[in-house]
Amino acid sequence: MVNHIIINNRKIGKSEPVYIIAEMSANHNQDFEQAVRIMEAAQEAGADAVKLQTYTPDTITIDCNNQYFQIGKGTIWEDHNLYALYGEAFTPWEWQPKLKKIADDLGLDLFSSPFDHTAVDFLEEMDTLMRLLHQQNGRFRNSSRFFGQICL
Repeated sequence: MVNHIIINNRKIGKSEPVYIIAEMSANHNQDFEQAVRIMEAAQEAGADAVKLQTYTPDTITIDCNNQYFQIGKGTIWEDHNLYALYGEAFTPWEWQPKLKKIADDLGLDLFSSPFDHTAVDFLEEMDTLMRLLHQQNGRFRNSSRFFGQICL
């Protein structure tokens, strides 16, 4: 039984040093320079990798204003629908090759969680280094294609 995985020639497992992944998520606030600062801060803090999320509002929801697509009260997204939230939160796809280069320059691994087929195709076009067997909350259990966490 294998009790470890290997990421870019580094063994990750129970008896190995901790592998730290910093989640960027929407913390870039649609500002590329902020995304770069997050990556630099992650590297300075000792992270081994940064994780992005790859989706667009159109691939994750519909632009609908009925009650089922509204954000609840008491949050910073109050009075927004899901489409608007994801429009403000997503990492622009044109940034991702640039962020990959910056991650490489900083000595960081860069991961992304694809949310649909188009995201997987996009990440594969970026010459991904490897795939981790990690499904996104069971979203694609019935898919005939592999969907998982992709290391760029």
